[in-house]
Amino acid sequence: MKAAVLHRFREPLRLEDVASPSASGDAVVVQVRAAGVCRTDLHIVDGRFPDLPLPRILGHEIAVHAPGVGDALVFASWGCGSCLFCRRGDEQLCPDAHEPGWYTDGGYAEALLVPSARYLLPLRGLDPAGAAPLADAGVTPYRAVARARAWLDEGTNAVVIGAGGLGQFAIQYVKLLSRATLVVVDPDPTKRRRALQLGADVAAAPDETLPRASVVFDFVGSDDTLRAGARILERGGLLVLVGEAGGSLPVRFGNFPHEAHVTTSVWGSRSDLEAVLALARDGRLRWDVECLPLGSVNTALDRLRRGDVSGRLVVVP
Repeated sequence: MKAAVLHRFREPLRLEDVASPSASGDAVVVQVRAAGVCRTDLHIVDGRFPDLPLPRILGHEIAVHAPGVGDALVFASWGCGSCLFCRRGDEQLCPDAHEPGWYTDGGYAEALLVPSARYLLPLRGLDPAGAAPLADAGVTPYRAVARARAWLDEGTNAVVIGAGGLGQFAIQYVKLLSRATLVVVDPDPTKRRRALQLGADVAAAPDETLPRASVVFDFVGSDDTLRAGARILERGGLLVLVGEAGGSLPVRFGNFPHEAHVTTSVWGSRSDLEAVLALARDGRLRWDVECLPLGSVNTALDRLRRGDVSGRLVVVP
């Protein structure tokens, strides 16, 4: 089968013929319909995770066609099944989880080996290429917003920093799941306009004066955005770090609001993804997808690196 393979960090992926996967036990081989191109893939290519074994087929936002299931979305965090996190339904937190595109081969290929059919969520009419980004870009901000609902009462302010692919979903979830006033911060005027179209109450540039916020969602994660979030956070508020820009924030008295909370939010559970799919089927979510052939995956990664993407890019075998 054809696959885009990363052989060395900081080098382009190679489109090549590799052996098709074979299944045993509960595992199933599925045909890839589309795979989303995520900024995390750039981090892998750039060597930010040097312990990842290579060669590796990347791609963790995967829509497939599966025997007996039809078109489906892959829940892409395959836990051990026995730890506390797995038992409570949070396999994405399992210390021994295997994720396609990370520690096992992913969706930048014509076929994929999935350890169990229970990781396949039927699309039920959703277009596979359009649905592929929901597996990460859609579910990650859903979990972040859902975890923050206790801070998002009527009369509170929520701030989303970064109106890229994940931030655009977060805007919609804040409006769907709460009655908070939503302020979106992004340096790009095109993304600020898009934020308003998606329901933001205010869209501001980073150098504008921002209101105090009960919750700040940082979808960038740089030193600058974390400091900006801490400056506007209310006492007792919540700062949710989702972006992977590698920034840090010293937490000490005088540098952080009294009794405020800081948390990361990582991916989403299977039940989170089911909730996102339900919203998508009901037509309550809006997102933009551009499809490219699998052979253009390096072009897609280069465009993402340059910021030449308005929504999400998807590669199709």
